[in-house]
Amino acid sequence: MNNVFDVIVLGTGLSESIAAAALAKAGLKVAHIDPNPYYGADEATLTLDELVQWAETHSTNPEEPVHYRVDYLSPSRPSHPKQYSISLSPSVIPSVGPFISSVISSGVARYGSYKLLGPVAIYRDGKFQSVPQNKESIFQDRSIPLVEKRRLMRFLVFASGEFEQSTELKGKEHTSFDHFLRESFGLGEETSRVIMFSLASCNFSGESALTALHRVRTCLRSAGRYGSSPFLVGYYGGSGEITQGFCRAAAVNGGVYILGRKILNVVVDGAQELERFSVELEDISDPLRSPCILSSMTCVPRSLRSRVNLISDSNVPGTTRCPVRGVARCIAIVNGTITPPRLYGADNIPSAEGQSDSFLVVFPPGSLDGGSLTSSVTLLTAGAGTMSAPSGKSIIYLSMPLHEHSKSSKELLYPYLTGVLDSIPTCQLVFQIFYMQYFSFAYDQPFEDVISNFFVFPHLQPDILQTVDQAAYDAENAFWSTIQTVDPQRIFDRGEGFWLDSHM
Repeated sequence: MNNVFDVIVLGTGLSESIAAAALAKAGLKVAHIDPNPYYGADEATLTLDELVQWAETHSTNPEEPVHYRVDYLSPSRPSHPKQYSISLSPSVIPSVGPFISSVISSGVARYGSYKLLGPVAIYRDGKFQSVPQNKESIFQDRSIPLVEKRRLMRFLVFASGEFEQSTELKGKEHTSFDHFLRESFGLGEETSRVIMFSLASCNFSGESALTALHRVRTCLRSAGRYGSSPFLVGYYGGSGEITQGFCRAAAVNGGVYILGRKILNVVVDGAQELERFSVELEDISDPLRSPCILSSMTCVPRSLRSRVNLISDSNVPGTTRCPVRGVARCIAIVNGTITPPRLYGADNIPSAEGQSDSFLVVFPPGSLDGGSLTSSVTLLTAGAGTMSAPSGKSIIYLSMPLHEHSKSSKELLYPYLTGVLDSIPTCQLVFQIFYMQYFSFAYDQPFEDVISNFFVFPHLQPDILQTVDQAAYDAENAFWSTIQTVDPQRIFDRGEGFWLDSHM
């Protein structure tokens, strides 16, 4: 094997895989390496057998940039474990945005299947409340008073437009979104909470108005592109399966893949510009060489973590790397097909959408007895409708981003799991796992003696609604950084995007 490449990519997470596919399509010689025996890294899709094996081996070193602690794993297992496709990082796809554009422009869309997400609901006052996302749903919702409907409609028109220079927002960009909604549009407390924790997908109270408005605009503009829902869900576990699609696209364009080999060392040789980096792998005698490396932080040797170039995401609208120290996660499997509970105020939801086995529920802080008073919790379901589970079985994902983590994931999320199952008495719990995913912020500090051409992706924010778009933004930034390093004389029009054919 010719072991010299234009770029070596370490880790097959979503950001790394999108970047590898784009670079291979542009004609670069790419080597893509992952020490895991599967694609996807922290965004992988696993069978139930693989998930159990992962859980038994992934209570990892707390000094690692991303590490895990499994708090509870069911001793019993449902039958046919290989028929499950379970995501470690469940997410939905906005119908408008950088990720769906990458899926289409790269040709990865032909490697997978997608369907509309069912209803989006918010839990309050002991009921599942529909989330109005357009003029029709607002006027059909009998729970909203007429005056409030008019104010809400005015806000949605504002948020779907070009609001950055508006008088309503001027001087209030960094005020809390909740305060902005009440002061600028006169919306009530309950309506403001619905907007904050569903349309704007805020994890905590107090997020800035400008950041939240960008996310609301994405949601509003996504509605109607493919159907009534603003979001799509991928088959066979979602983002992990799509990650494999990007890896396949890279391989079709000449990318070389090596999985299941431990990264022993990365050697830097400043005197060899074209072979600046040597990557030594377990059971492979000759190191791989390249002038440039893209990597997840997890794959970077500890001795080099303070010297890498962190890929900047400062220009990403609507996304911030909030000080989230971890995320509590639960994956549960139940007997029975989960359909959305009756949505208060939503009598006119089309029956086809109402019967989807993939839907989203947001629990704002303080909405459930025994639940969190500071963090929102998001529930996403999957089943046979997306080929994620056998017929008659359903998967429930729960996630709670955290500023601090004094309790176990089971203590934090079990009230939400029981609350959902109590509302669907026909479903019986047959499997559950609760685990914590932690993020280190050591690499947010200023770096010293930075190694040029060694680029590292920031970790993805644990957000079901935003993760995939953040991955696409980070991948594009990594693409341009790599192109400038490997082929600085090549001229590109960035306005045409980063999915470039090699003959250009």
